[in-house]
Amino acid sequence: MHSQAMMMLYDEHEVILQRIQAFQQLLEAEKLATEKEGLSWYVNFFRNYGDKYHHQKEEDILFSLLKERYPGLASITEALEEHHEMFRDSLKEAEAAMNEEDWDSARSILRQYLSELTDHISAENDELFVAVDEMLSDAEKERLYFSFLDKDMELGEAQKKEHEKQVRQSA
Repeated sequence: MHSQAMMMLYDEHEVILQRIQAFQQLLEAEKLATEKEGLSWYVNFFRNYGDKYHHQKEEDILFSLLKERYPGLASITEALEEHHEMFRDSLKEAEAAMNEEDWDSARSILRQYLSELTDHISAENDELFVAVDEMLSDAEKERLYFSFLDKDMELGEAQKKEHEKQVRQSA
């Protein structure tokens, strides 16, 4: 059984994975230039929901806790943080390509981004989150959960819930 804290991260991953699937379909459009508004929407979604809400919880709270309590995990958390940086850079590159109307580059960058993000989510779900639930005490998991809730409130919980509602409605 997963803790509430890890369930929150798993649930956010589900939202992200559903958007990955829809975004991949959009990238199949023959003339990507006609999909610029949709592409921009998805880039903003991944920047806001995926990075702002989800990755900040991982980096600011979960990874910090793991580095402090389990220094042996530092290489894993640092690698995951590097992935997050790479994802941020990929979105910037894709956006720049879109602004330059270089649709082939934008398509290529975004496909690579979505593939790497999917792999990243799989590694976190199958390895990191399972390990966290096994390593942390019940009290630590509870504190982690409430820290996640506090982070969402700090970042603007209403916007996060709106993203999740949109995904539920499109499913």
